[in-house]
Amino acid sequence: MKIIKLLYTKYILSLIICLLSSFVIFFIFSLIGNLNEDYIFSIILNISVLNSIQILTYVPAFIFLISLILFSIFLRSKNEIIIIKSYLSISRFIIFFLPIVLIFSIFEGKKTDLAIYFEDKKLNLLQSEDETKSKILINETQGGKTITILENLDLSNLENANYRSYGISNKEINIAEYSNNLIFSNNTLTLKNYTQYKNNVIENINSQKFINIDLVELMLENSLVKNISSKNNSFLNVRMVNVLFFSIFFLSFIFLNFFNSKYLNSKETLRNPIFISLSILIYSFIIFNNSIVSYRQEFEILASLIVFILFFRAYLNE
Repeated sequence: MKIIKLLYTKYILSLIICLLSSFVIFFIFSLIGNLNEDYIFSIILNISVLNSIQILTYVPAFIFLISLILFSIFLRSKNEIIIIKSYLSISRFIIFFLPIVLIFSIFEGKKTDLAIYFEDKKLNLLQSEDETKSKILINETQGGKTITILENLDLSNLENANYRSYGISNKEINIAEYSNNLIFSNNTLTLKNYTQYKNNVIENINSQKFINIDLVELMLENSLVKNISSKNNSFLNVRMVNVLFFSIFFLSFIFLNFFNSKYLNSKETLRNPIFISLSILIYSFIIFNNSIVSYRQEFEILASLIVFILFFRAYLNE
């Protein structure tokens, strides 16, 4: 039990150093970039802080890797890792790192939501009280997505408001609509007339169209961008489970790889485990952040199978 406590103490120290140093670096670069903006200094500081935290939420796996490198260096510096490995079985070692892996895996699966949250905070910080409000709604489906933009939105006066909608499929806009003649009544938004682009033809349509949006609830929210995609989308659910599966076995493999028996000696370099971990990290970024539509889910599932095989092999070697 004392060995487990020692490991957690060393890792928490490594993680704190990694987070603080990364935050400071991101903050300095963000501050330098924002100094050219025409904002008061307190706003610039706040935006730089939010930018730094947002960047950290984008790269949880990279933060995990850097903290693990520091953790390994701390244990190797006094040859503590040799003593720990001689007393700690592989099952107990897994019990130690599994909670850490689960926490980072959850952050990896939720990093997009966290990034959007901090982006909204930045936009709210920049938005003055006298400015007219705008809303961007994103509705993703398996076949594409629809982006709806409401500008100059004021429920008491829609005279300057306008509505835009873009239906996107296979990276192309297949339908678009625009109207600056809006009516709001009984919590229903109505286009009195609108211009439509469809099948490479633009035409003016002089008939009403009802938009299924709860504007009252929408206006109560502070966020500029809102994802209204169906939560029951099976593709998104499968993808979330697959991302979690991939992250758990990928991060577990990194742990086992760094503490492989042949890297216990302090004279041994960590070049190989670092190179392998970075290679898989880049591979995962390419697979899970590409814009391909065909066989995307199959490629992601294949990536999970690959990291599971790597983890299982590292486990057997231990």
